[in-house]
Formats: sequence, C-alpha cells, structure tokens
Amino acid sequence: MAGFDKSVPSMTRRYQNKNTHGGNHAPSVADWFKGDDTLDRQGSSRGRPNGHGICKGTASAWVTAFLNGVPEAVDPERYEDYYTNFLRYQATMTKDFGGHIDRHVAQLAKLGVDAGIVQARKFEAAALTEAHIPQGRWGAYISVWHHDIAAGGTWGTGSKLYIVEPNTGLLGYNNKASFFSDLDAYISSRRSRKRLPPTEKAGFWIYRPG
Repeated sequence: MAGFDKSVPSMTRRYQNKNTHGGNHAPSVADWFKGDDTLDRQGSSRGRPNGHGICKGTASAWVTAFLNGVPEAVDPERYEDYYTNFLRYQATMTKDFGGHIDRHVAQLAKLGVDAGIVQARKFEAAALTEAHIPQGRWGAYISVWHHDIAAGGTWGTGSKLYIVEPNTGLLGYNNKASFFSDLDAYISSRRSRKRLPPTEKAGFWIYRPG
C-alpha cells in the first residue's frame, strides 16, 4: 500500500497511539456511551473483536470538521488526541447511518442537525484532478473499493492540502504536485490490491462550506 511518502512531516500526524484509540475501529464498549445501541451494530463481535471499521464515518466526519474550520482537524500536534477523544465517536455514529457522505448529511438533516457543508459535485473517475475541484475551500470524500478516505484544502498562494487515511492518520502537503502524486499512488495501490483494471473508477463527493 502506498505510504504517502511526499507528505510534509511538520503538517502530518501518523497514528502513534493505536493501542489507546484502536485506529480505524469503533471504540470499545468501555469507551462508549452507556445505553447507546450503536455498538450493537458497530462494536466488537466474535468476528471483529476490535470493532468494525469506521472509515466511512471518519472520512465524512473529517470533511465536515475541516469545512467548518475545526482547528484540530489539521493540527498535527492535536489531531490524534482529537481523533481519540472526539472524532472516532462521531465517526462511529456517522458510519452507522450507512451509505456515503451524501446519506450522512441527509440523515443529520433529518435529525435537525445542519452539517454546515454543501455538495459541489459527485462523480466517478480513475483519479482526482485539479479540474474536478472548485475554487476556495473544499473537501472530498473518496470511496476506493470497500474503503473510504478524505482529502481537502484551499487553492491559492500558500495552499495547504490534506489527506486523511483512516488507518494511517493525517497527511499534510504544501505542494499540489506532491498531494496529487501521493493521492494517485494510494488510489492506484488500492486498485491493484483489489485486482481491478487501471481504468476502474473510484467514487468522489466534493463538498464546500455551507
């Protein structure tokens, strides 16, 4: 699997404390809210002793946080604590909605919660390109064959760009070429791992602040 080799260390937080937060898994029963039935569906089971993967929820929750200007979402010094103490809980509940980010936003709206983001476009493509992305601040939910990641940034002078891989952590970039190179390598690696042809398309949902 591609290793995001071009990410900038000072903008990046690869998970260091998976023994504490479990990485891409629902929190343990001991860490969860009493009386909540979400873990009946997303928590540990005989088949998944570490809990179910919550990549869909993590990708949606991060895009929402990033586009709403949550500083911890892009702060490498605070990101892992933010994930440990907040984002993974939100991700587990969001993943429990089923579907992808468009369904998650719709389900929140049904509950009377405004996610604060609006969909700019939805498409399938072999790779993300700059032409796909609107001007200004943007976030992307990316579905790569039974796994989901997030990306986001702001175009312009001094652009900062990010990839969130739920098994890896926060990857930061200050260069478009490096960002697209690592993202393309990751998508290609995922495609090869699934033994799919090079033209197989991933799913992209692009959002902007609402």
